[in-house]
Amino acid sequence: MHLHPVDRSDLARAWAVAEPWLARACARPGCDLSVADLHALVADEAALLVLIFGDDDAPIGAGVTQVRELAGGGRSCCVLAAGGTDVRRWREIMAQIEAGAARNGCERVEFVGRVGWAALLPDYRVDAYYVKHLGSAA
Repeated sequence: MHLHPVDRSDLARAWAVAEPWLARACARPGCDLSVADLHALVADEAALLVLIFGDDDAPIGAGVTQVRELAGGGRSCCVLAAGGTDVRRWREIMAQIEAGAARNGCERVEFVGRVGWAALLPDYRVDAYYVKHLGSAA
């Protein structure tokens, strides 16, 4: 498995491949971005689209990452959304994301995900994320 960062000149072609995976990721609890939001960030070069390829070099997933400056100094690589197949092997992909983040001066990688990620990525600290959906006041 390997990552392929998408150059802006290839965005239209790559987005057609990536969009279904990203749409499913955006539909999951905890993702506050839409596919349109992700596309705008990538088109504005505020985030990076990466395609994930399997051992046979066929695309098996996609993700969008963003480097953010931390308030206390330093940088963080945020995985805004990711989706695809063969998720049990994504530890390899996360290692590649971590290496890219380090090359870009990031001191950490972070993402919001389902609880199952804790078993796949035991070296990540899990923080609590609390949500209360508010109904309309009557």
